[in-house]
Amino acid sequence: MKFEELTKEDLATVKAIYTDKELHWDVRMKKLMAFFDRSERVTRKWLVKLGFKSKTPEDSLHFKKAQSRKLDKKKKRFLITWAQNNTPIHKELWANIQAYAAHIDADIHVVAGRYKNPTSLFNDKDEFWANEVLPFLDAARHDVHKYLSILSDIKIQPTASDPLTGLEGVSGVNSCIIGHPRVHMKVLPILEGYKPKVMWSTGAVTKKNYTDSKAGKKGDFHHTLGFVVMEIKDKNVFYCRQVTATDKGDFCDLFNEVKEQKVSRVDSVSAVVLGDIHVGEVDERIEKETLALLERVKPSATICHDVFAGTSISHHEAKDPFKQYQKEITGKNVLKKEIDATLEWVGKFYKYNLVIAAANHNDWIDRWLANVDWRQNVKNAMEYMGYAQVLLENKAPHGIIAYIIKQKYPNVKTLGRSDSFRIADWELAVHGDIGVNGSRGSLEQFRRMNTKCVTAHSHTPGRKDGALAVGTMTKLRVGYNIGGSGWMHCHAVIHKNKKCQQILFIEGDYTTLTKS
Repeated sequence: MKFEELTKEDLATVKAIYTDKELHWDVRMKKLMAFFDRSERVTRKWLVKLGFKSKTPEDSLHFKKAQSRKLDKKKKRFLITWAQNNTPIHKELWANIQAYAAHIDADIHVVAGRYKNPTSLFNDKDEFWANEVLPFLDAARHDVHKYLSILSDIKIQPTASDPLTGLEGVSGVNSCIIGHPRVHMKVLPILEGYKPKVMWSTGAVTKKNYTDSKAGKKGDFHHTLGFVVMEIKDKNVFYCRQVTATDKGDFCDLFNEVKEQKVSRVDSVSAVVLGDIHVGEVDERIEKETLALLERVKPSATICHDVFAGTSISHHEAKDPFKQYQKEITGKNVLKKEIDATLEWVGKFYKYNLVIAAANHNDWIDRWLANVDWRQNVKNAMEYMGYAQVLLENKAPHGIIAYIIKQKYPNVKTLGRSDSFRIADWELAVHGDIGVNGSRGSLEQFRRMNTKCVTAHSHTPGRKDGALAVGTMTKLRVGYNIGGSGWMHCHAVIHKNKKCQQILFIEGDYTTLTKS
């Protein structure tokens, strides 16, 4: 189609598409580009010729300036959030973000978000974004670190239910931060030798401002006040974590609480959920840092998943004579030795108010008792006889591992498979291997539960709105996770303000901030 060939019918169609306020501007532009069969640049020129000159956010001088936003290369820390056009900021949160940035010497970037809401209570203005964020507005792409990119140039509808989906390859081998009012985190599988690849969305600094459609109402419900903290340790290592704020704009980040523009130290937290433990496979660096973290934050409860590894009686290796031989010569087929090591680990962490969640590896010993002929495993015959009697006498309602731990440490709380354990509105009893109605568990499934939850099991951290998964405390390669792996060292902290934060460890550490 040529411009000179446009008919009255064509002009009527163009006008109908252009003025359809029920559609977001991006959707209208795509329709017009398809109708004209021209690029966006040519389509814009034709619209101007036809007399359609309404401004869009992209026409704003402020947006054009945001497209050329540069990094402050002197800074080693960054706070990244998202702001919607034609929408007021949350003033208290914004003030607290600025106070925290000054406290930790961080550069602030506000991703320029766009959304057309014809039912908005807020009047359109020429500047399109709140005056407060204009000096920090960002619509450019930055390689903020050798292994991390900020993708402020990507427009994602704020009503998108999975803002990270489809963008996995956009940043190449780099991890990336994407501006969006939902708080999601996704870890991608990598081959051994590669740096971890993680995707984060930021949360918002603007108030809720959505249409009254189904998508708008869902966006309103999942709209989360927050931002991402990024720290550069050196040329090979960076740390990232998401921070979510209360309705009042207060927030906690690691050991810091920011309230009324004042930064204070956190002296305790409601709970810490540890990544899967698997005694015998634990990474010693992570164990050391975890003990230091628990000593620092003094949790009211520490939830532990898969304390027992079950290597000595693993059903996965029962029919592999070569692995059985290796266990024989290394002594890793002795159940008593593994039980003793598990109890020793519990003893080291005992004072941090342990809660032992029911988990699949803990269940392995019960499975072994039910399926194995003890005469074919005389090395562990005494343990078999003793634990079998416990089951026969119905003394282990939460399983043998829970029974063994409870015998030595009566004050440790143990949970059953269908138990609930809630702290600060978060469900913490679900391991993650079993989903609803006995199906296989997944983060997407737990996202649809009637409560916020923190699960474990997969060793791959993740977050989808109010459903979070921790990682592992084991070494990142233990022999059976071959090929691409998303395993990462990760715990979750539930702060006193009821907000949950995941802590990712990179090469044994998780922050450049002072821990004392």
